[in-house]
Amino acid sequence: MRTSSIVSLKEIPLSEMDSATLVSNYGTKLTLLTKKQRVIFDLLSNGMMVKDIAKHLQLAEITVKVVKARVMVILGVKNLQEMAVISKCTSCTYLKKNL
Repeated sequence: MRTSSIVSLKEIPLSEMDSATLVSNYGTKLTLLTKKQRVIFDLLSNGMMVKDIAKHLQLAEITVKVVKARVMVILGVKNLQEMAVISKCTSCTYLKKNL
């Protein structure tokens, strides 16, 4: 019996993926984010705290928390560190234009 050597992306930790793999796999998922989700993704990925994001964007903290949770589901990440890895390999458009 022949075994397949194809490895699922779920089996490869983000820390072990190279930039090209990250961009090709998560670039499509990033296009699924709304403008508000993308802005919050960019800010969170660069270390800004939920409280500060809420103040900067004039939103309630709970709104930022809900959007953050939804973004994490869409991207399939478990924590903010994984989100930051994805962000570093793609462009953070909001930050470049507005901060």
